[in-house]
Amino acid sequence: MRSLFGSALCPIFALCLWSNAGAVSTGTGIVSVRAPHPLVADPLMRDPAWASGEVQTGVFWNLTKRRPAQFRTRVYLLYDDRHLYVGFHAEQPGVPVLAGQTTNNLGFGLDDLVGVAIDTGADGNHVYFFETTPGGVRYQQSLENVRYSARWESAARVDGPSWNAVLIVPLDVMRIPPGSHRTWRINFIRSIAALGEHYTWAYDGLMLDAPAGQGWPAFGDARFWPSIALDRLRAPDPFRLKPRVEIYGLASAGGDRSQFQLANGTFGPQSARPLGVDFTIPVTSTINAVGTLNPDFSNVEVDQQTIAPQEFARQLQEYRPFFAQGANFLSPGLGFSSPTSPNNVIFYSPRIGPFDRGGKIEGTFGLQSFGVLSVRGFDQTTGNTFDDLAYGYEHRLPDRSFYYWANGVLAHHSIAGDDSTADIGVSGQNLKSGFTWGTSQTLERGSWIPFTGAAHASLQYVAVNKPNLQAAVGYNDLSPNYNPIDGLTFNSDIHGFQGFFQPSGSARWAKNYSFMLNVDRWFDRSGAIHEADVLAQVSAVFNNGFSINALGPSASILRSYDVPANPDCTGPSSGTTFFTGYPCYRNGYDRRFNLFQSAFGYKDGTPRPLDVSFAFGPFGDSDVHVFSLTTSRPLGHYSVGLEYDGTWERSLATGVLTSQWLRRISLNESLGHESNLSLSIRSINGLGGFAPQTGTNLAIGYHRRFTSGNELFADYGTPSAYSTLRRFIVKYVLRTGGDAGT
Repeated sequence: MRSLFGSALCPIFALCLWSNAGAVSTGTGIVSVRAPHPLVADPLMRDPAWASGEVQTGVFWNLTKRRPAQFRTRVYLLYDDRHLYVGFHAEQPGVPVLAGQTTNNLGFGLDDLVGVAIDTGADGNHVYFFETTPGGVRYQQSLENVRYSARWESAARVDGPSWNAVLIVPLDVMRIPPGSHRTWRINFIRSIAALGEHYTWAYDGLMLDAPAGQGWPAFGDARFWPSIALDRLRAPDPFRLKPRVEIYGLASAGGDRSQFQLANGTFGPQSARPLGVDFTIPVTSTINAVGTLNPDFSNVEVDQQTIAPQEFARQLQEYRPFFAQGANFLSPGLGFSSPTSPNNVIFYSPRIGPFDRGGKIEGTFGLQSFGVLSVRGFDQTTGNTFDDLAYGYEHRLPDRSFYYWANGVLAHHSIAGDDSTADIGVSGQNLKSGFTWGTSQTLERGSWIPFTGAAHASLQYVAVNKPNLQAAVGYNDLSPNYNPIDGLTFNSDIHGFQGFFQPSGSARWAKNYSFMLNVDRWFDRSGAIHEADVLAQVSAVFNNGFSINALGPSASILRSYDVPANPDCTGPSSGTTFFTGYPCYRNGYDRRFNLFQSAFGYKDGTPRPLDVSFAFGPFGDSDVHVFSLTTSRPLGHYSVGLEYDGTWERSLATGVLTSQWLRRISLNESLGHESNLSLSIRSINGLGGFAPQTGTNLAIGYHRRFTSGNELFADYGTPSAYSTLRRFIVKYVLRTGGDAGT
């Protein structure tokens, strides 16, 4: 049984129509224009050179509505040996131009924006987004690193019902493969915040849309972008990023100065590290050597983005510099998943808590991507020493019609034991019919695995991937106690089928709509049903701003077993487990997790969203009612987020009623383009519910990025704790060479 409303808030699959007449796609090429001289960031584009770079091909499409865009967007594109120059003229009569954000990299999607999307290798491995708002606030994303924060220029100006923007992107802040750097893929995007709608110049019915920052823009859509040939680019071959060294100094004070978050999410004693270093050294233009010594684990950088008010808490990937660099190259594999069965992962770096040192080499060559990582550390709370190695390799065609991979982990833990896991797989797709298939096989061995010392997992699936229809059937087989020590496994000891069916579309009365049906039925080695789920939901976004984010029932059965005190299945029970009953399968007991879920929104994807959800039904050993109310608002240079959640639980055995309530207020003050102050107050009281602990938590964070690229953080407490940590941290990052995440 999975978390409530997870699939409804950030859809996995596109809501789309068949037709894409008039759209620009991969079959279209763009004529490139070389700038006669370096251009400046003038949003009025008064230099006559801009006129020669106007992109005449194609029209923008409304990705949210799956139809041609209502408002006109003009794009200009030029280049020279050092920079890419992009200009926009965006019109929206009758719709206000929103430009309330003033701090770079915070509040993405709350304002209007325009941006350029670039795939420098035309292979889907080197994808970048650069966006700017009518206020000149900048955002950027890179497929290789969630910390990507390259320095580049933008300028914008609002003129009544329209606005202009200019983006100047240095070529040396992107990985550009040698020999093929003169042919890229490119796209132009636009977001109209007041309507919660997204525009794209390149369009295909399979392209993904979602709330800004929660899945849009999508890196995987690069396969649908048209190519551009930079025939007169006279830059050196190959391009190479600058080496980067980040030295941090950290000081802490307060009664809880030694309390830090552990790998399992709890807080425990850890000695604060006053000094450490992270470095990245380019080996080629697309391959980096990465290392760290005494890395920081205080999470102050993540706290800045966690506190900053947006309606829903931002789901962050691994953010520590060492793990973030080239993280996707270490975890290739199947993209098949459904809300009832997320993908298992054999290397999940958040599972690794504070560590002492690490080394990595990662990157791409040709159609290959790869990564090899070594990490060593010591857990002060348990005394466990670990020395782990992870690797990944993938060969993938640019259109993703065929790829194969191999990845694995060799883990050595002084207390938990040794664990070696290896995974191989292959997947393919017919681009005309939409027929997709894939298979993977995983083998795990070591003393970490109880009883047998060996375990395995396999997945096979076939699917149909059409613009207005997603459907798949898969077969899973996970042996008892399959659970890679550095991985993320949701359940073991299961074998059986799963499938999903999701038609979707749009209409005059709705921007988009979809129906989703997910079913799985898995048995364990005793022959009993270990887990079975059925999920049926309707979702729709209406033209008046209201939305049904999720409406429908879910019914699940999850079987638990008693754990005998002795390995030979004798002795009293020492607890229960849902993971596996192997080899004893003592006293199997089925629990129901049945809920009717309803989640509604108003103006989702705009700066002033309001969302309400309610779910009820028998959930495990209790009858539950779950409530949630969330919203956020801009207030000049401030922004505020509010949340109120509640849970009622009545024991099915005793009839005892318990309840738990959460209240949260988040406030952010923008202090300029490179500085902000954030405050969060959260209170949890009651018994049962979603939090194992209760209390009031106050967290305050200050962040400043200097023109040199250096950064200063000052934090009191942390929003990750259940109650206030009396801990004050000041951290300064001295950065030389390249920018963060490059």
